[in-house]
Amino acid sequence: MIRGEVKVMVKIHMMKAYEGDFIWLSYGDIEKEYHILIDGGVKGCGERYADVIRFISVKGETIEAIILTHIDCDHIAGACEGLAKVDAKVLQGTVKKIVFNTSEKIYKEILVSKNSGGYGVKEGIEFWTKLKEKGIVDRIIERTIAGDIISLANGALLKVISPGEEQLKKLLDKWETYEKEHTPVAYSPNLEQVKKNLDDLMRVRTKTDGSVNNASSIAFLFEYQDIKGAFLGDSKPSVCIEGLKKFNIKDVYSLDFIKLSHHGSISNTNLKLLKKLSTVNYLLSTNGHEKKVPSKVIIAKLLRNCQEENKTETILYCNYDWWESQYHNKYFTQKDWQLYIDTGILKLNLLGEEGISVKDGLILYGK
Repeated sequence: MIRGEVKVMVKIHMMKAYEGDFIWLSYGDIEKEYHILIDGGVKGCGERYADVIRFISVKGETIEAIILTHIDCDHIAGACEGLAKVDAKVLQGTVKKIVFNTSEKIYKEILVSKNSGGYGVKEGIEFWTKLKEKGIVDRIIERTIAGDIISLANGALLKVISPGEEQLKKLLDKWETYEKEHTPVAYSPNLEQVKKNLDDLMRVRTKTDGSVNNASSIAFLFEYQDIKGAFLGDSKPSVCIEGLKKFNIKDVYSLDFIKLSHHGSISNTNLKLLKKLSTVNYLLSTNGHEKKVPSKVIIAKLLRNCQEENKTETILYCNYDWWESQYHNKYFTQKDWQLYIDTGILKLNLLGEEGISVKDGLILYGK
């Protein structure tokens, strides 16, 4: 897209974050870019997280927002590790806002009541402590709920659609106590699903994610110039649908892309939300962790929705080739390949450093 003589660009880097989320978004033009970091992946992503911050600092540019959608380890641990590695002066001169649903009160109560044993609680406390140590705790927007609009430099907007008041209250009142070793309840094994054809899964009912952590996940619409997308964290579809009403979005809202919730879990996407947020481009961040995600039912739902909307293709942009590496190319049946993949109705794009253009001005990368 051209604004005067300057080309406007949005670049989304789907960083390799194992089973987690770590997204680096840049927007602006060839003269100056602005940056957003969304989550930070698992602990092993820490050095790369730090490298991204240092790179932005050396360029003399700013991180308009560090966004931690929620405190599950596969979203926050890498950010904790990365911030610890970056010099305080670099952070103070580079980071403008930190969007993180928290307060010192929450962490003190959790620490006392749960001995920080809950899934992600230790990392939440550690993240808060790191911000204090680095002198950037004052940058926190510590209460972000549906209906909020966060304005960033150069006219970019974040329109928050999750969580709501009720979900934040539950986060404080009823913290989850499952341990890191415990399998999250919202995942379902894929081994039986992958034996079935996509056609056979299109009308399988999706489930409901009962996780308090995920229900509190920050999800938002990103808008810059004529580029619009949704980053759904690990949010629940019902919460996002209610959040859309805060912006008077009751009918179809067309987007250029959606970052699918909870790595494609069966419990975090449904047909109702897909029909509200209309697109053919879906971003999927996962390495296919223990063959639990992405759910083949959800991919079938994406196809079904596009068919019902008379769209000719459904496109998945992935930071790992999970269908090969985890499933040895047996995730899709022979019929799936014949009907959908070989015909181009379902496109599987593995993102790399060269980038893939989604539309004029919007490029996706994998690193």
